[in-house]
Amino acid sequence: MSTKAKEPHRVISASVRDMLDAYRIQASAGPVTDQALEEIIFRGAHPVVHGLAPYPAEQRAAMLPNVVRVMLAAFLENVTSAAGSPPAR
Repeated sequence: MSTKAKEPHRVISASVRDMLDAYRIQASAGPVTDQALEEIIFRGAHPVVHGLAPYPAEQRAAMLPNVVRVMLAAFLENVTSAAGSPPAR
């Protein structure tokens, strides 16, 4: 993976990790309201959207499937590590 490709991957992974941490903190205090969940997602998405802003709209659209894939992979990695499951290979 090129250095240029590593930075968006790092930002996406960190955003997902931060979002899950924020959710876990909120959930430890009781049920998470719809508004709180929306705010957590908004704060988690902001760095990802900001990181894609310099690219032209056409290129952002082409990158979207990979962004979603990286977000889902980071989500699963964080959830399984929190559950004590071994990381995927």
